[in-house]
Amino acid sequence: MIPSSKKCAPLFDDPGFVLVEFLVAAALTLIISTGIYSVLAEIQRWTSYQREVQDVSFNARSALETVERILRQAGNNPHNISMTGISIGDSTHVHIQSDLTGSLGPGQPDKGDPDGDVDDSGEDVSLRYNAAARTLELVSGAGSAQPFANYISGLSFQYYDAADVITGVGADVRRISVCISAATTLLHPQTHNAFGISLSSSVQISN
Repeated sequence: MIPSSKKCAPLFDDPGFVLVEFLVAAALTLIISTGIYSVLAEIQRWTSYQREVQDVSFNARSALETVERILRQAGNNPHNISMTGISIGDSTHVHIQSDLTGSLGPGQPDKGDPDGDVDDSGEDVSLRYNAAARTLELVSGAGSAQPFANYISGLSFQYYDAADVITGVGADVRRISVCISAATTLLHPQTHNAFGISLSSSVQISN
């Protein structure tokens, strides 16, 4: 007589075992997901920090070039008009006048040769540091301040006369030493220090 066959019972048909298996799988998934999230978050921090480092470097160099260009124009006065080439505010603020352009008339105030006034764009300006906003600002005449560099952590002007002695008299200034500092707002992901850069220049003035 051939014995009757019996179906094998499922090896894991215990509801309790299925629950345990689910919890283990869920825990493993959570651990793996947490690890991946941590890696992605770290990559994001590094990317953001490196991007800001590049922005800080660019802003500092661009700011110094702009300041140098404006200072070199100070007192340009081919028509010998009444103007004050340099007015010293303080170590973070200077006012510049120069006759640069405008000879093509009212329709093209920023074109042509010097026209005997300081009413055209860029001829009557102030350079100043806004510590609260961490910006360098350019003020044209009685107009509003226009930021032209961000991430700035410091600005200093030092004024020297013809004998290369520090002076506080604008008419005596023949050289201006400029120092611009800039720094990130984000911290290095590992050292937790801010990246900073300081650039300096010495500009001769024909005031």
